Amino acid sequence: MSHAARVSALDGLLTDAGLDAVLATKDASIAYLTGFWGLQLERFFGVAVRRGGEGALIAPSLDRDSVGQAPTALEKSLYDAAKGNGLSTLYDTLDGAKRIGVEEDHLNFARAKALTDAGYELVPASDLIMELRAAKDAEEIAAVKYACTQIIAVYEELWADLKVGDSEADVNAKAAYALARRGGSHPEPHILFGAHAGDPHGSPGPRTLQPGDVVVADISAQFNGYWGDMTRCAHAGTPSDWAQRAWDVVKQAYDDAVAATKLGNTAKDVDAAQRRIIEAHPDLGACLHGAGHAIGTEIHEPPFLVASSDTPLREGMIFTVEPGIYDSQRGGIRLEDDILVGPENLSPYPLELRVLGG
Repeated sequence: MSHAARVSALDGLLTDAGLDAVLATKDASIAYLTGFWGLQLERFFGVAVRRGGEGALIAPSLDRDSVGQAPTALEKSLYDAAKGNGLSTLYDTLDGAKRIGVEEDHLNFARAKALTDAGYELVPASDLIMELRAAKDAEEIAAVKYACTQIIAVYEELWADLKVGDSEADVNAKAAYALARRGGSHPEPHILFGAHAGDPHGSPGPRTLQPGDVVVADISAQFNGYWGDMTRCAHAGTPSDWAQRAWDVVKQAYDDAVAATKLGNTAKDVDAAQRRIIEAHPDLGACLHGAGHAIGTEIHEPPFLVASSDTPLREGMIFTVEPGIYDSQRGGIRLEDDILVGPENLSPYPLELRVLGG
């Protein structure tokens, strides 16, 4: 779908939503609608679309070259960030529209207050924008698949090089460089060893790989605007009884959750498929998170595969499916692929408890 078609589709939702206009401020939403990726920092960026489909991409003049190259038919409105905050440019773009849908989980308080003080009525519209972004078209699906092929290449480098004595810090730095070398933006490897792998969001540090350690290697990056996100596991030497049993349980949970990623199910159905397996084995560890999350122009975007979500799965949705089991003393096991509702695996790469140094 072209960017113009996306703007038109968004315009088509405004009347039923009772909105005069919508303001997108998330980087991922701006890029989805216009093809422009900016660096927001303290400056205002936004896409305003009025009922009828007119509007503008608003950005500081600092970004004039990249804005000029953006493949959008919307007006490109630049402002001087040294002299103003961009809101007067936004007001001109809104052109009399008063009831404005905003991404309430992103628009900051100061800007929301300024809009309200200027007489605009702000209405939550994150779900409206995500209604479009959630279902990916063929080009977007191919983009996620491409990102995964680059991550798979980095896994091959990781397994060829990883050895006892390597530090988490060094291994993660090498993986981040390998991703960047292939054109990856925001490379985010998260590779943890031993007991540290029992903390899903632990920070890689000086810990070195020791014989008998489990390795949880979560690798993600953005390529051409779309993310890939995968996790594989390894063991330094012959797997312990705990590691092998934990891996077998997580693999079963993974298989069941992937199979549940289909039309007719809801997000919580996918979570239930993995949770019933993981939670049946408390002797091996704990189930600390849901089954996964949608992925696209953001690495984590709704809907989320959690027990509280009744969101129906739709054609074109892509989710990470990533069951895991965690023990603070022995480590963790997690398996993750990017799954198109169907299901179809967009990140096909062998699922095995790889033995290092064997």
